[in-house]
Amino acid sequence: MSNKAMRTKADELLSYGMPKQQVLDSVLLEFPEVKPKKVAEHLRYSATLLAKERYRGLHLSLLGLIAASAALRVLRPVLQDAIRMDTATAYLTLVPIASLLLGYSIYRWQGQVFEWVGWGNVLGALGLMGAVKRVVNGGEEPWDLVMKLLSVAIGVVALYLARKVFAKPKVVKDPLGQGPARFVFPVEGMG
Repeated sequence: MSNKAMRTKADELLSYGMPKQQVLDSVLLEFPEVKPKKVAEHLRYSATLLAKERYRGLHLSLLGLIAASAALRVLRPVLQDAIRMDTATAYLTLVPIASLLLGYSIYRWQGQVFEWVGWGNVLGALGLMGAVKRVVNGGEEPWDLVMKLLSVAIGVVALYLARKVFAKPKVVKDPLGQGPARFVFPVEGMG
């Protein structure tokens, strides 16, 4: 019960515009039975109001890239008649469900998803140079290159936001070794 109450309180304090460090300290005072690591982990993957305002444009750009990628995945088979649209299930095969679900999670600023989307899409860069060579040599369609470029762009933007908005707190151990470790979040608006 206290973990759910802790998350609710932390989210409430973040919604008031408090920085993560202040929220961490307040929540630990109110819920001393909750482990500091659990509170710090929850806060790490939550966005503050300042971060949401500061990175709103980049966040909307990421959502736009995801929407463009999903739209191209749907348009390509339809325009190339690669799929017959005379059956009811044909429309379901077009819907990029994973893209829509991840896009919704990113829209809601769920921090873990930014890293997953980032690394999953950046790995698409491994095949990007080969795709460029094949398009130049005439062996591959430009659609594939565009999709790979979109994927890499999504990955780069998602990882940048993950690094800036959802930074991992630094663990500071007690120099005497008698007290618990302290979690210190980077100061927002700095560096």
